Amino acid sequence: MHKNVRRIEYDATHGPPGLRQFSSHLHQVIWPRNFKLKKLKKYDGKENPENWITLYEITVRSAAGDEHVMANYFPVVLDKAGHQWLLNLPEDSFDSWEELCQAFIDKFIATYEQPGKKYDLERIRDRKNEPLHDYIRCFSDMRLKIPKISHDKAISAFIKGLRFHEALRSKLLCKRPTTVAELLATAKNYADADDAEKLIREDVRGADQPPRQDDSHGRFDN
Repeated sequence: MHKNVRRIEYDATHGPPGLRQFSSHLHQVIWPRNFKLKKLKKYDGKENPENWITLYEITVRSAAGDEHVMANYFPVVLDKAGHQWLLNLPEDSFDSWEELCQAFIDKFIATYEQPGKKYDLERIRDRKNEPLHDYIRCFSDMRLKIPKISHDKAISAFIKGLRFHEALRSKLLCKRPTTVAELLATAKNYADADDAEKLIREDVRGADQPPRQDDSHGRFDN
């Protein structure tokens, strides 16, 4: 046997070790010496399973593994959702990596977290009395889920969503940013200035009010 691989020997009385969902044929695996996968994120049900499987296969191949290695190591790289699916399948469900791979894709292709679309970004609106920073954060989070939206469309969606910050809306329409980074920098600067102005107004109102005679009951009232 080649010095770089090691074969697991089986006890014929008790059968091969491993998951009961794998056939005895699939359990016959030759492990590369010191086999270990590096920098592979476990599958958590949120990614496209086809894309994730492609990366998994490339990673195993780069570590000198074959399809039997892919199948037998597969439970190690699954998160909770994957374990629940795999361990609840009947005995001898899979006789090859191809069967296991296709069943995995069929299971998760309809439930994984799909990338957002332009329409999802256009649905985001600011709310009355909502801090502008909250709108900016919500918009930014959604944009990260839409990989191919252009700067111009993203900027248009942001401006369209401004219903209760007319001054910022007018400023962006008057001098329209050319990139999303420029847009967010302008919006954040405006939000910071707006927050500072509100604090000043609150301080002024507080100074005009007479002092309370008993301030013993505050944040930690019973």
